[in-house]
Amino acid sequence: MTRYLTASAAALATSLSLGTAALADTTPDLRGKWTGTYNTVQPSHYYKGDEPRFNQAEWVVDIQKQEDNVFWGPSKWRSQDNDLWHEYEVTGSISLDGSGKIGIVETSPLVIGANALIDAQYKDGMIYADFRSLRNGTTYSVVLERQVN
Repeated sequence: MTRYLTASAAALATSLSLGTAALADTTPDLRGKWTGTYNTVQPSHYYKGDEPRFNQAEWVVDIQKQEDNVFWGPSKWRSQDNDLWHEYEVTGSISLDGSGKIGIVETSPLVIGANALIDAQYKDGMIYADFRSLRNGTTYSVVLERQVN
């Protein structure tokens, strides 16, 4: 009986090692600074106007920590006609199915709770992200490119 338990334990250990290796093979290392510019729209009620507001902006995500398929980093954006950065942070997870799908939540240091939900895809060395604000209705899509120092 002990021989069967030992063999079972060895098989389990091998399976877990192979599973971890497979995760490492399919999980991209996203650490680094990612930037992109985009067009955004905000609903008319946000600025108390009759028309929605369209503008161009820049987004920077600096993924500083990644462990396996989860990551964290500061996030900031600014309108291209304004030098003031709006600072947040993101947490995210990369799908374990090898598809490159990424789920990201942006939070504000000033308000408890999520600021935005972001569906993204890592493909060909870039992150394709669709942003949806939970607070003011802002939406946009952006291609983030890794910055090389």
